[in-house]
Amino acid sequence: MRIAFRKIALESSPFALHLDGVEFSGNFQRENDKVAIQATLKGTLELPCDRCGELFEELRNDTMKLKVHEGYYEGDDLDVIESHDHFVDFEKIAQSEIEAIRSQYHYCDKCKELEGE
Repeated sequence: MRIAFRKIALESSPFALHLDGVEFSGNFQRENDKVAIQATLKGTLELPCDRCGELFEELRNDTMKLKVHEGYYEGDDLDVIESHDHFVDFEKIAQSEIEAIRSQYHYCDKCKELEGE
């Protein structure tokens, strides 16, 4: 789902999409020169255990506040996504958030039990 920056209103608008077994949904609106997104990433992700390498499923329910800026951003806020094609691409943002979760350390239930020994 892609929306042109010039078409995004000051009023909050809902969005929802499904990607990799996860629902990415919430609201977005224009805030000055940025688009503010309040979203929830909800569903089951298949993740590799960082200890044994086995794949396991983890139920996620993450909330996030994101901002998208059209073009280069030179401010102090490090949580701003730059968009250089004049669109807010919700699918790319969701995929990026999923990959950020996958890049963290994850342990399957069996390895979590071993940590306690």
